[in-house]
Amino acid sequence: MDLTETEISNNPVFEGKLIDLKVETVSLPNGKTATREIVKHPDASAAIAINSEKKMLLVKQWREPIKQVTLEIPAGLIDPTDNSPLDAMKRELNEEGGYKAEYWEKVTEFYPSPGFSDEKLYLFYCDTLTKLEEEDKRPLDEDEFLTQEWYSLDELKQLIAQGKIVDGKTVTAIMFWENMLLTGQQNND
Repeated sequence: MDLTETEISNNPVFEGKLIDLKVETVSLPNGKTATREIVKHPDASAAIAINSEKKMLLVKQWREPIKQVTLEIPAGLIDPTDNSPLDAMKRELNEEGGYKAEYWEKVTEFYPSPGFSDEKLYLFYCDTLTKLEEEDKRPLDEDEFLTQEWYSLDELKQLIAQGKIVDGKTVTAIMFWENMLLTGQQNND
């Protein structure tokens, strides 16, 4: 069975600074029609940043849509000035974490919410971290307030089990890091 839906019409509803919302009417595989609400969102990069003590960097920040503080891996939008998703992640590790990394490896790319959004997330692993001097650190965005904390894999798994890590990209990153450790795929320098 061909599962393809064909766009019949497209109605822009909202154009914002970060997202656009459109409503599409589509033809379904059975010939009927349906409505799809679609959020257009810029792509982003995120990092599994591991220090010499084999701990992962997480940032704590307020997330207004869910009205709570979250623990998340460093991440950020890919700006038009970035040459690649990796360049965006290097910028974000500097900005959000205050670090640079000597070793980088792309782990995967995925769509966090393909049921309603076209955002793609690029996930990188990095280690061999160096803390930046204050003059080399990029400032946070004007509307960004966060703190950094380091966690072992066991601590991260416990935080997930306790419902204290609720961010999907962070849960995915922890799963990938655990698998990398189990299969010996992480950098050993």
